[in-house]
Amino acid sequence: MTKYNLKTLVLGPVQTNCYVISNEDTREAIVFDPGDLPDTIEQYLKDNDLICKAILLTHGHFDHILGVSGLVQKTDVKVYAQENEAQLLQDPYMNSSARIQRPYSLVPDVLLKDQEQITIAGFSIQVIHTPGHTAGGACYYFPELEILISGDTLFRGDIGRSDLPTGDGEQLIKSIQQKLMVLKDSVKVYPGHGVPSTIRHEREYNIYIN
Repeated sequence: MTKYNLKTLVLGPVQTNCYVISNEDTREAIVFDPGDLPDTIEQYLKDNDLICKAILLTHGHFDHILGVSGLVQKTDVKVYAQENEAQLLQDPYMNSSARIQRPYSLVPDVLLKDQEQITIAGFSIQVIHTPGHTAGGACYYFPELEILISGDTLFRGDIGRSDLPTGDGEQLIKSIQQKLMVLKDSVKVYPGHGVPSTIRHEREYNIYIN
């Protein structure tokens, strides 16, 4: 198994989890959802001698993307998002950045398809399209490491909201039941807010899924 480290940086006005997963052998890293404070993320990378290879987005809400442009300027890496999220990312009203007086528009470099397999920084990653929180919400599954970066699709004991543009509550529950609950019990779940969980815990205790 690839030796790795996973760091959680809690950033921005609504305490969003930005994850940095790094390959301990190559010192290459992936940043998930840089929601704010790109200087803080860059400093963590520098302090740990890490080379950022990509930015992956679980979805396009402002609290998950406001640090993207600043981090791209510092690292010169590509930004990846699920193909159905392109419109929301580009529209400050849809992604709610306009609501907090920080209008922000983003065009991803790479648009990912459901079930696409990608390899970055020595990690094999499966893209799982989980619409419901947003139309292009995605989770990123590391089969070898048994890690799931779930964004705002699935939380410990909870699920994401569905009352914002492109959200759909029934679709969200369907996404979780059909695409996430088929994963092994031992898979560790790292959500966009709050503390980690496991697939087993959510299968047994999450009232929205049961």
